[in-house]
Amino acid sequence: MSRQILIYENVVPLNRVQHRDMAVKQTTNFDFTRKTNTVPIVDVEFVKVAPTLPIVFTRTQTGIVCAALLGAEQDRNSFLAEDGTWEGRYVPAFFRRYPFVFAVQEGSDRLTLCIDDSYAGLNDRGEGERLFDSTGAETAYTRTVLRFVEEYQATFNRTQAFCDRLLASGLLEEARIDYTLPDGKQGGVTGFLRVSVEKLRNLADDKVLEMFRNGDLDLIQMHLMSMQQVEPLVARIGAAKPAPEAAPELLPEAAALN
Repeated sequence: MSRQILIYENVVPLNRVQHRDMAVKQTTNFDFTRKTNTVPIVDVEFVKVAPTLPIVFTRTQTGIVCAALLGAEQDRNSFLAEDGTWEGRYVPAFFRRYPFVFAVQEGSDRLTLCIDDSYAGLNDRGEGERLFDSTGAETAYTRTVLRFVEEYQATFNRTQAFCDRLLASGLLEEARIDYTLPDGKQGGVTGFLRVSVEKLRNLADDKVLEMFRNGDLDLIQMHLMSMQQVEPLVARIGAAKPAPEAAPELLPEAAALN
């Protein structure tokens, strides 16, 4: 497959013949996120993301998705050190899932577990976690990965349903971030949506009650709260980066989405 998914270069189905002798060596190097200033997130991540990153909504060919802003400059992740170390307090599940992903193969509507064949940690030297054992059966590592990706896909689908309801409600508005740095440099981020507080306040009572009961209102409130992180995000441009508060967790030891 060609590059069709953000950060993935060459997605291929995980195959017990092709990948029988392959292993995955995971590192804490997140250099593959360097040119990514937004990342999709799912609903269970809002509580972890909102205190540190702005949560916005971006348009796709099929609708809108929830995303976290990682930088106020185009094609730059402000939470990545020069050596590829992640400097934020939380690593989004979209990145922790890498190099694995579900994809639909041509001529089928079934999701298949795939891997980015260009991932530097994929090797036939036995370094890291084997994908299949000597009999061709999935290893415990691969089964853990599969459970994680399945859970991610389920929460992604649920989050998409939330986005669809939000779009239908008419609460979203176009938004942008404009800034001027102390040295006079100007910039901005465009092309995203946010919830209009004014429209939310004018929403019919029965609709507000419905959104309260189905949990949409909780997500909206966390989204609105997260916009307070825009200023700290802009402040990271050209500033000295703080040391990470804790090492990011990777698969398979940390199989929880949030």
